[in-house]
Amino acid sequence: MRHAQVVVSMPVNFHILRRQAKEHVSRRDVLHRRDFRTAMAGQVSSQVADAMTSLGLAQVLLFDLNPGDTTLAFLRGLVLAAFPLLFVGPLAGFVADRFARQQLLVMGQLLRAVLTLGAIVAAVTERQVIGYVTFGLLLLVTRVLYTVRATAIPRLVESHQLVAADSLSLLFSMMAGFVGVAVAAGIERLDVRAVFVVAVALHVASSYLYRQVRVSLGGGHDVATHRDWRAAGAQLRNHKVRFAIASSCGGKLLLGMSYACVALVIDARFAIEASGYAAVFGVAGAGTFVGTLTAEWVIERVPRKSVSVLAAVASGLAISGILLVDSFVTAMAAIVVASFAFQNVRVCNDAAVQSSVDSASLGRVFAAYDVVYNLSFVVGAAAALAIGIDTGYGAVLGACCVGYAALALALLFTGSGELRPTVTSRRPAEVHSLMSSTLRVSNTTSPLMAAATSDGSIVANSGHSVSTTSASAPKHAPIEVSA
Repeated sequence: MRHAQVVVSMPVNFHILRRQAKEHVSRRDVLHRRDFRTAMAGQVSSQVADAMTSLGLAQVLLFDLNPGDTTLAFLRGLVLAAFPLLFVGPLAGFVADRFARQQLLVMGQLLRAVLTLGAIVAAVTERQVIGYVTFGLLLLVTRVLYTVRATAIPRLVESHQLVAADSLSLLFSMMAGFVGVAVAAGIERLDVRAVFVVAVALHVASSYLYRQVRVSLGGGHDVATHRDWRAAGAQLRNHKVRFAIASSCGGKLLLGMSYACVALVIDARFAIEASGYAAVFGVAGAGTFVGTLTAEWVIERVPRKSVSVLAAVASGLAISGILLVDSFVTAMAAIVVASFAFQNVRVCNDAAVQSSVDSASLGRVFAAYDVVYNLSFVVGAAAALAIGIDTGYGAVLGACCVGYAALALALLFTGSGELRPTVTSRRPAEVHSLMSSTLRVSNTTSPLMAAATSDGSIVANSGHSVSTTSASAPKHAPIEVSA
């Protein structure tokens, strides 16, 4: 009897390089798409305005209206920033699914323009409460629109272009922040109110640009049944999504611990003019930028699971170097390596979530992924600071090294949705029948049934699944058997 080849999954499926590199997608190819360029222009205009408003409000609230101790004012700002970051995410996901995403982006930018006028009122009337209310409301709207933008990207590009598209979006984000701060710093020398006026104009321009996008960005009429939350829950059980959440959150938790410890160690041991936090976040930004640039190249050659495992190993080795060589350069180099490694994981996982989840549930699933991701960083940093006070920050750095080793081992034995062929005793006719029935079910049933089918149709022991649809493609995509 001849044996047929059936694609099944194995728990330990680790290869440093792919047997065959994925199709190369250059960023130039993605930028050739007219609607993607337009959406990115709208994003850049919005984020330049964000950076300008943030710097302007910092000047007004921390210095102009608070000439004494700025620590309390800074803590107020952190509390306001943490609330939308951690708790508004689920609401943002629901909004991104329930309403038309393009309309949300268009109207949301106009709303931000109106709210930014509150910053002008705060500067003119010299009332702190107006400034803080404006800051809080802007953060709430920003959080919602971030989720909307992230869930709209799969509608702007093909599924195989998602990593390149996500990396471009993050690169534009970083550059927009730099430009916004530089422009605001120059304008505020004349009048800080002029900074807010320019920001208002940029938000209006962003709204106009989003209105010019011609493709449907999803949301609204795509979601209409009472089973939406059940469908979103089913999508969260997708093995690619679960692996993305586990690897991103584990890495972010340890990264938060590392940042906090290294910052305090630098402040305590080395005579550096800049504070430890400023030094750490400065070099972390450099590592993150380079990681964003390389993510596309890496995922084309290295399986997603291997990217996560190797990133944990590299980060653990880099942090252990701080314990072996007590120097400022070693500490900064470790932060650069850890930030670079994690950013490659993040870009790959963002694309995996966007491509694996049905469009009708993508907002809620991506929001849940994003909330847990950000909460992990906050918990990691807070835990490191709290424990380090009693045990010493060297011990916490040692725990980070152990944590990275444990994370690498856990991910090694965790199903990621990547599959490899093994020999089975099924006859070829049975294999053909099984594959045909799977395709018929996944292409003709409701999103909820399709999610359930793809979650358990072709499974062997480890719990991996074959995805038979693409969340972003307007037509049914071919079977995808690798991450």
